[in-house]
Amino acid sequence: MSILESQLSQQVIANLAADILAPEPPVLGLIQATQFVDGLTPKGKTRITLNWAAPIKNEFIGGELFKNPDNTPDFADGAAGATHEAQFDPISAGSYTVYERTGVSAAPTSLSASTVHGQRVINVVTPVPGDIVADAFIVIEDGVSGKEEYVQVKSVNTGTGEIVLKDGLFFGHASGAAVKQVTLAAKTETTHYTIDLPTGVISELAGGFTAGNRVLLRYQTTVQDLDHYELYRVPGNAPVSVPTKAGVLAASGVATVNAAISSAATSFQDQTPGDADNGKDFSYYLFAVDSQGNASNLSHEVMTLNLHLVFVELVGTVPQALATEISTNKVLVSWDAVTDPNANGYNIYRSPGATFNPAAALKVNSTLIPKGTGRVIFDDSAGNASNRQPSGTVSFPQDGQTFTYKVETEDTVTFWSDGTANIPALDATAAKTAGAGDGSGGR
Repeated sequence: MSILESQLSQQVIANLAADILAPEPPVLGLIQATQFVDGLTPKGKTRITLNWAAPIKNEFIGGELFKNPDNTPDFADGAAGATHEAQFDPISAGSYTVYERTGVSAAPTSLSASTVHGQRVINVVTPVPGDIVADAFIVIEDGVSGKEEYVQVKSVNTGTGEIVLKDGLFFGHASGAAVKQVTLAAKTETTHYTIDLPTGVISELAGGFTAGNRVLLRYQTTVQDLDHYELYRVPGNAPVSVPTKAGVLAASGVATVNAAISSAATSFQDQTPGDADNGKDFSYYLFAVDSQGNASNLSHEVMTLNLHLVFVELVGTVPQALATEISTNKVLVSWDAVTDPNANGYNIYRSPGATFNPAAALKVNSTLIPKGTGRVIFDDSAGNASNRQPSGTVSFPQDGQTFTYKVETEDTVTFWSDGTANIPALDATAAKTAGAGDGSGGR
């Protein structure tokens, strides 16, 4: 029996669009700092929980030139009903502007270094033309098929030729590519054009455009390929000057908290700070990354509005192994000296009764108790004349009384004006009976 095969079917074309820009940065919200006082080795170590809102849009495509199917520029027809189609869709409602190019500068410059997809900072040959200023639009590779691109300037350094852009570049451009200022006129929806957001198609209305002028679109698309989040921590409270992922990774002392946080997550707890980090300030940077590896950028205006830069000060290590030693009218409270290098000393608080009551607690020491080494001992009695509050402020212990003590660590270097101290969670109880010292101490 023979095997019969059909002829090949008609062909169909499947075009995979070029990589779109990264998602917008996630918006950091509530930051919570708490402490470990449980577990096998309680250290009083700080843990920081970050919360955020997931991005729903990709970053702005700065100015896509509408193109014909063969990648040639799509010029305005200047006639009602003429249509033009964006490269990507769906377009997010309220995040697009249609422009008509009405003029181009006669004073060009060129790139002095090549660029890549998503780049926000470019360098041009000096002197920078006088019409390339903040808020101006520029065109890169004017008239070059598949490369012509429009972007808006954020700032210009005329001395170095560095130009910061409001949006990331869509195309990569080689060093030497022409750069010119252009004049664009923003068009009004329903007056000059209508737009179909799911398909990215605009339709000219009568009198909306001049025939032969180029038509372009600055817009955002909805996020459809969010892959994961990456969280980094930089020591100190000074922002990274160019807060892109590359800029953050190049920062001194940067630590990767987690570079594979699930795209479904909207919260993450940093448990990596060690004892040596207590009392320090950190800046956190959170990036949304798409399936093609594009990481969101953190422009300065986005940081200000969305609080991507977060100052978190860790609290000092909680003292451990509290104990009391009782003698007549005297209580010695002792604990293990903390190894926290940022600790400066301790404060000790006393509450009447067998349960610590913060509302009734009084600070017993008059000056900060030194950090010390090994076991630190505080003498709560009339015999302590060096750093004990006077009896008129905090009465001396008397036989027959019961007190509960808590100790906190105070740091030495702080970003906040009022200092930082931990929240003591461990108690030491001292019981006194008439004429004799008996009692117990511990955690």
